[in-house]
Amino acid sequence: MTPAVITHWLGIRSIAIAPEQIAVREGLRSGVAVAAVMCLAWYTNTPLLAWAAFSAFWTCLLDPGGLRPTRIRALLTFAVAGTLISGGVSIVAGWGNLPATFAGVGVCIFLCGLARSRGPIATQISVLSAIVVVVAVCYPSTPVAGLKIAALFVAGSLWAMLICLFAWPVDPYMPQRLMCAAIFREQAGMAGRLVATEGVVGDIGAWRRDIRQRIEQTRIAVERFSSDMSSRQTVMALAPSVDAADRILVALIAFEHHADRTTQEAVDARIIRIVVAALKRVAQELERSQPSATALERYIRSLKRHGERDDTLFTRGASWIADALTDLQECWRVRTVEDGSELSSALTASMRQDRGALIRHALRLTVGVLIVLGITIKFHLPYAYWAMMAVVVVVQPGRNATMSRTIERVAGSIAGGILAAISGTIFPEWLILLLIFPLSMATIALRSVNYTLCVLFMTQLFVLVTDLVGSDVGWIVGLTRAGNNVIGSIVGLAVCLLFLPEKRSASLPDLVVKAFLANMRYVMLAESGSSDASDIEQARRDAGMTSGQAEIQCQQSSFEGLRQSERLTLCSRILVLLRRQAGVASVISLMGGEQTGRKSVDSDTFNLFPTDSSLETLRSMLFFLENRRSL
Repeated sequence: MTPAVITHWLGIRSIAIAPEQIAVREGLRSGVAVAAVMCLAWYTNTPLLAWAAFSAFWTCLLDPGGLRPTRIRALLTFAVAGTLISGGVSIVAGWGNLPATFAGVGVCIFLCGLARSRGPIATQISVLSAIVVVVAVCYPSTPVAGLKIAALFVAGSLWAMLICLFAWPVDPYMPQRLMCAAIFREQAGMAGRLVATEGVVGDIGAWRRDIRQRIEQTRIAVERFSSDMSSRQTVMALAPSVDAADRILVALIAFEHHADRTTQEAVDARIIRIVVAALKRVAQELERSQPSATALERYIRSLKRHGERDDTLFTRGASWIADALTDLQECWRVRTVEDGSELSSALTASMRQDRGALIRHALRLTVGVLIVLGITIKFHLPYAYWAMMAVVVVVQPGRNATMSRTIERVAGSIAGGILAAISGTIFPEWLILLLIFPLSMATIALRSVNYTLCVLFMTQLFVLVTDLVGSDVGWIVGLTRAGNNVIGSIVGLAVCLLFLPEKRSASLPDLVVKAFLANMRYVMLAESGSSDASDIEQARRDAGMTSGQAEIQCQQSSFEGLRQSERLTLCSRILVLLRRQAGVASVISLMGGEQTGRKSVDSDTFNLFPTDSSLETLRSMLFFLENRRSL
């Protein structure tokens, strides 16, 4: 497992890594599916069987998880679409009419770009279908040969479906369980650092930000199955875990705020250690298909016992966390879902996309693929589909996502191409054939962990498969793959930035202002004492998300040069103060609203000093707003 400090450092720089998502079983299935077809292709000396191997790999890559009916629909949809596309596009390309070829590719890519409006599973199908388009156009065929390619494609897809659906069963909700468990492990790590260090280390904001992002991402991932009635029981078992983590985060922020200003008492450290042990136990139980209904009993009793002692921040926090764990354990105990229960609509809201943005994305994708197709034809580049495939994968609806994906794609392709070139040159064919299994396994197993690692192994897989069924030397294939991916990635990024450019995302000053307003609203609602609990919770989520976005933008802007050093210094200072204000608000919420909040201002026990902190934040913010243009 990657150390948390590394994942946080990478997360600040928009490089996502989730080591808990390593899917060994799915990787083994893919290895068997692809390696079996490649053994047959090598034994019979039939290069065209590579189509069956690729379709089997893409089918394994598509498998969305969830219940079997949902998976069957998704896999069959891709099998039908891929069969029609592979045969049809290769036949059109075989006519030798360039206008017809460009028109056929353009129409298919545009339709694939629009298909992502139907949800995450449809997005995966559309991306893989677009990849089939760009590969098929590089295999111009006669009608008979095109039908043969289509037959091999559907055969490979059906072979992979048999393995994925029947031969190797897996827990369909394991990715969601692991995501929930990862939240509590991160919270245990955040709490543990409060005891392990004197005060709070400087990167504590990275823990808050990462936990907040994980909570929101997991909420969406869990609610993705809310429309499927057969999945509602699982959703209702995991959704309370996300809510419990959200509640516990309030106490952890309050603990962190207190630990940054005062020396911990022995009882405070003891409470934190109990919390850490309880959070780790929750993570362990969430990885099981049926969490134990009594697993948290002794932790809850211990926290409640400490909560009955003196009225301090940590004893209040112990009671707060005990209540959250009690509610979570009760949800584990109840296995049935009441009729008419309503799930959160956050998923529905998050999946709504502007129609204009989808059309713009489809047009960008089409233009990027056609430009690269023209470049490869003009300069007679071998293995042109690798360049067009890079465009399909790199171009995303958002500018920032496209730039991040471009960097990851180029890095993974270059590293994978070099490794594949070395392997294809020095290894004999039988050893290369043996490498197909672990490479296919690693690609699927790491697909949700980190995109760069996935591309690293995927590049080696594709290059060595091509090397086995082709006549080129390994180093030629590997370096060609790396070079074509660089060309396609650069074209994709250029198209995203220059063709139909989207409205620029919020600048760093705008994000800081937004974070300031959200945090001040959270403080005001917490101090009022009369606000609705749901309003305070929503304000807290908004404050955490906006502060996280501003901090990430601030970190990314630091790489742009010294020209913005004064702005960055001021923005960084304001964000630190806002994190302090969020801590004050969390303490006040934990201590019981307006009356307790006012009392805590003057309390030497808590040493919160919210008034001084607020004045400092306001002074910095006013100076920032007054000098915003010059900065």
